[in-house]
Amino acid sequence: MPAYLYQGSYSSDALRALVTNPEDRSAAARAVIEANGGTMTGCWMAFGEDDIIVIADMPDDESMAGAALAISSTGAIVGGRTTKLLTMDQAVASMGKAGAVMKAYKPPA
Repeated sequence: MPAYLYQGSYSSDALRALVTNPEDRSAAARAVIEANGGTMTGCWMAFGEDDIIVIADMPDDESMAGAALAISSTGAIVGGRTTKLLTMDQAVASMGKAGAVMKAYKPPA
């Protein structure tokens, strides 16, 4: 299954609720991922631009998009973004394809 990185920030209302009533939100993320046929590798809180980081294996892009849209639609997460991850084997295959493309591509002069 393809792997995905989801990053987002909690809204100020969600942060206020978590400060008032601290809780581990990984079970909520896991439920949405599993409902769309995936498995969650991990869920972390983070310093910096993003508050929440999730890595999940999902059946396909549509399943991951469905999970991300469901979470974002509640308003608890703002600025959520998803990155599809490549295995190193996929990355090496992509590098080989890039080499073939570079032979055909002419950059601007």
